[in-house]
Amino acid sequence: MTDTIQTPADTAADEATEVVQAEEFKYLDPADIIIGTNVRTDLRADHKEFRKSIKERGVLEAVTVYRNEDGQYVLLRGQRRTVTAAEVGTPTGLIPARVVPQPADADRIGDQMVENIHRAGMREAEIVAGVEQLALLGVSAAQIAKRTSIDRPTVNAALAVTKADQSRNRLDSGDLTLEEAAIFAEFEHDPEAVERLENAKRWRRSLAHEAQRLRDEAAEREADAAEVERLRAEGLPVLSAEGVEEADEVLRIERLVTEEGEPLPEEEWPNVPGARVHVVKEWVYPEDEYDEESEDGDESKDEDYEPAEPYQQYVPVWVVTDLAASGLCRRGGGSSSTASADEGGGSEEEAEARREERRRVIANNKAWASAETVRREWLATFVARKTAPKGAEALICEAVVTGHHSLSKAMDHRHPMLFTLLGVDRPTGYYGAGHDECHKIATKASTPKAATMTTLAAVIAAWEATTGKHSWRNPTAWDARVLGALVEWGYQPSEVERILLGEEPQTSTGSDEQEDEASGTEASDSAA
Repeated sequence: MTDTIQTPADTAADEATEVVQAEEFKYLDPADIIIGTNVRTDLRADHKEFRKSIKERGVLEAVTVYRNEDGQYVLLRGQRRTVTAAEVGTPTGLIPARVVPQPADADRIGDQMVENIHRAGMREAEIVAGVEQLALLGVSAAQIAKRTSIDRPTVNAALAVTKADQSRNRLDSGDLTLEEAAIFAEFEHDPEAVERLENAKRWRRSLAHEAQRLRDEAAEREADAAEVERLRAEGLPVLSAEGVEEADEVLRIERLVTEEGEPLPEEEWPNVPGARVHVVKEWVYPEDEYDEESEDGDESKDEDYEPAEPYQQYVPVWVVTDLAASGLCRRGGGSSSTASADEGGGSEEEAEARREERRRVIANNKAWASAETVRREWLATFVARKTAPKGAEALICEAVVTGHHSLSKAMDHRHPMLFTLLGVDRPTGYYGAGHDECHKIATKASTPKAATMTTLAAVIAAWEATTGKHSWRNPTAWDARVLGALVEWGYQPSEVERILLGEEPQTSTGSDEQEDEASGTEASDSAA
């Protein structure tokens, strides 16, 4: 049963109907409406107040339908209203409906998501389903975000989950949020990685930080394997990472001697029975280098001079894994542990303490590098806020009034980190961006709220620019102050970052322990 309200159409409208079907307004029997495909699956039509309202007052807001090829009305929007009206009835038995031309599938899905995504209650699993449907129609991630007004990170997360069955099932069951499911989806092929993520989730540690460590470790393994293959291509008998793990001992030939107690000449190392090459990493600490102007007495840049950051490089080391077969001996004929203690000086306990400290430094340095990636991604989103969070004014006041050196340095160099976090290109050069570029950022903040947020961003970016691997070794009160504020504003720090807050990090697990075991060999111990 249908009632149609006819309205006069002018000449222009009549001409338009020749090209596009005109919209109509009708009253339809909800039972006659075909429920078309909809991205929303959770109708929640059993809400008592909602059902009572439909039964007593009818559907107040028109639903949207189109006619299919058979002339039937197919629902586009208003699924809950239509289903409930069909179940409980309305005072007239009819519901208002807007009849529109049949849309393309991509337009239908996008419109349905826009209608529901910005209402409270649409489940993340439904978002994933809608994004998946659009992707199957060939709509790009950028276009999905544009059509639905969903932010791009959420679209990317949804697309990642559509490709991982286990993570998607956990999202559907409510075990994971969309953000968590996207992280698990990335590592679903790696059971060990999933186990580490599960442990992080169980102990309420940041999944984002654990995921970044997993990415960095994978990249490191890939780089290590590439170096092994490069040296093998040069004809060297290189041990693989698996070979190192399986070996009972990995002894540097340079630390061994002949039966006569003499060191073996380097040119003879490749001829030792069972000799192999172990690729290790050694830290390089660049010496302080001043340019000629500094040597001539020009100290204009001494105040801002910073020594180059230490870096690691690959070093091929000749080793043996079977001492008896090699025909060589340890120095002094003692055990490897005794030899290590003798070479390093002090007791075995002191030598082990040194090794343990070195392993801790290596692990925390790697953890800091991973945390820096996560933190700066978070900061890039944070500095884009429109208004500053509670407590921002106090932090700004402290930085400005005390003239904190991090802010002074950033101002001298025209805020390079601020430009980085804002995603704004800046001129290169010793003094960073120019005055004009900084002026554009400042004048863009034309309201009190915007000006406060921009100033806060400058203070935080200035602090971030001074952080590094040294930060966890020698945390300052300002480190604790700024990081503590970021935590209050929603940032979840990693274990190594918590050192800045005066907290003791939890014992490392997973790959760190394996790395620590590997670094206990003579070959690894000497690679400091």
